Amino acid sequence: MNASGQPASFQIDKELEIPSIPLVLIKIIQALDQDTSTAKQLEELIMHDPALSARILRLANSAFYSFRSRVKTISHAITLLGINLVTSLAIGINIFDTFIKGAKSEAALINQLWTHSCAVGVLARKVWMLKSSSQKETEFAFLCGLLHDFGKVVFFKTYPGKYGSIFASEKTESDKTISGLEEENYGVDHAVVGEMLAKQWGFPRELAGLIRKHHDPSEVGTPMVAAVMLADHLAKRFEIGYDGDHGLNSPVEIEEVLSKLSISEEQREQLEEFASQECVNIKQFYRIS
Repeated sequence: MNASGQPASFQIDKELEIPSIPLVLIKIIQALDQDTSTAKQLEELIMHDPALSARILRLANSAFYSFRSRVKTISHAITLLGINLVTSLAIGINIFDTFIKGAKSEAALINQLWTHSCAVGVLARKVWMLKSSSQKETEFAFLCGLLHDFGKVVFFKTYPGKYGSIFASEKTESDKTISGLEEENYGVDHAVVGEMLAKQWGFPRELAGLIRKHHDPSEVGTPMVAAVMLADHLAKRFEIGYDGDHGLNSPVEIEEVLSKLSISEEQREQLEEFASQECVNIKQFYRIS
């Protein structure tokens, strides 16, 4: 093991089959890091990818947002949803679509993971709204939740069939978590792989760090990590998608997470009610179309 806690022999570019980062994703990530990026620039980037454009418009016209008139253009969608939220969605959609290509046998499982990830994004955004009035921070919470399990799609891509079996297997309380099974089979878990690829692809440092820490009990005191932990717990409780671990106890004590976030009992009930209401919308929107 080296100083970072990962096997010294493990190299993401040698051990894992990683697709090249799509050009549009490079530009969107660059825009994410630039406070001066404009809605017009984002619109032009998205418009260069017809499939991405269609997914963004589908979201804008979904049950998530009860807009009175139909949203027909990316410009209108950005106006209604906000530049930060559309940027986050564009990144997440592009990543999952990139990894699902050529993985038809795993498509249903990856879609379940995508559904779970999107639910965690939506719920992390809601959690952060209880803590901060900053629109930018709130939308960043969505992105963190959306990509927290980023490393799992790498395993799906690299070990088709085998990883799918590990991911989909029924697990009991006496079984190892998906992270434990990943370490047992590949010498590294999805949190480490996700951070490595996030750095390789030029994601913001805070996002890469959160991907690494989202299961670490010692990081409960970090507010954004705690928000994703709570969102992950709610997504599992209401069975929104599947992440390979449903039914297993989390290594993180959820009561401690709630305490660190200063979530009151009333706010907890609000979050649970929100998760229950959004469960149907999320499952419907992220079904395989």
